[in-house]
Amino acid sequence: MSDPAEMKALFSRMLVGDLVLTLIAAGFAIAHFVYGVGWALWGFTGLLAAAFALQVWFVASFARLKKGG
Repeated sequence: MSDPAEMKALFSRMLVGDLVLTLIAAGFAIAHFVYGVGWALWGFTGLLAAAFALQVWFVASFARLKKGG
């Protein structure tokens, strides 16, 4: 079984990273939908994809901890 402290540290990193990426993505969404900045939609989409990738990294790290590697 994995160390709960390691799991908590991984979860905390993922949570903080997702929070930061989501807040920046919200700024891009406001820029696009409220102020009509056309290129901001690409930033919004990219940041949401990065937040999703961070969650995939967390799940993969969690699986790697269970294997002992």
